[in-house]
Amino acid sequence: MKILIIKSKGQPVRLLKDEHIEKINQVDESIEVVATFDEKEIARHATDADVIACSPRDFPSIDDAKNLKWVHSFSAGVDRILTPKVENSDIVLSNSSGIHATPIAEHIIGFMLVFTRGFFGTFRNQQKKLWQKNEELTELRDKNVLILGLGRIGTEAARLANCFGAHVFAVDFVNKDKPEFVEELKTPGHLGEMLGRADFVALCLPYTKENHHFFDRAKMEKMKSSAVLINIGRGGVVHEQELIEALNDKVIAGAGLDVTEEEPLPEASPLWGMENVVITPHHSGLSERYMDRAIDRFCLNIRAFLAGERLPNLVDKELGY
Repeated sequence: MKILIIKSKGQPVRLLKDEHIEKINQVDESIEVVATFDEKEIARHATDADVIACSPRDFPSIDDAKNLKWVHSFSAGVDRILTPKVENSDIVLSNSSGIHATPIAEHIIGFMLVFTRGFFGTFRNQQKKLWQKNEELTELRDKNVLILGLGRIGTEAARLANCFGAHVFAVDFVNKDKPEFVEELKTPGHLGEMLGRADFVALCLPYTKENHHFFDRAKMEKMKSSAVLINIGRGGVVHEQELIEALNDKVIAGAGLDVTEEEPLPEASPLWGMENVVITPHHSGLSERYMDRAIDRFCLNIRAFLAGERLPNLVDKELGY
């Protein structure tokens, strides 16, 4: 089985090491791994590759990939890979869901602490060499945290928030058992009532055609005026223009955004200058352990693929995740 791995350029955290390739080769003696970032080499090897593994931004043309049976994403998102050609074919699609739980969950907690402990304002004062105490600091303990999407990331974020003493609630679109650290787990039909109780709303949702602009002004208006919206999923899940308007109108108190509708966020976006918005450049999932976890997850799926079993990270093409 020939596996073409497309190396990412200029992304040290996604650096493919020799030890990673060796780990893949050790899965089965039938495996041949070709790893390259050269476009000509990619085009040549794609013609007879059985498997292509890459980050979504590096996904190549597969027009001449006659033997291709499986595409694996080194990211959780597959929207750039799920092209009409892939969607309407027998090609199996999988992702790396599960490897981001620790760093992204910690990022979510970080956003919450920025707001409860007033770090954003303090950092600005530091630049001005201004020693000024903030008398409005608060705690994450006893805050109501609502997690939308109780997958691996949402579950880990819920666990960490619970460790801080927050009251954790969740809404999920799939029936599942409630973890002991989540006080209530509801279906989407209860979302309006849950939004009205939350101090923080964390969106841990994948982007699909169905949930484009899912979180709009109408949902923001159900939140407390003191509440903060956090989005670490995909920018398109939130109606960004309506978010800007809601922040300006003080419908909600703030936002922590690791993702935006257009990335990079345009310089002209009002979000850049808002004092109640914290922006990070879609890097919440990054960690020095990223590729170690990604390759371990890939190998797990390779074993299932060779055994003719269902892939642990199989993506439902219709759902998009």
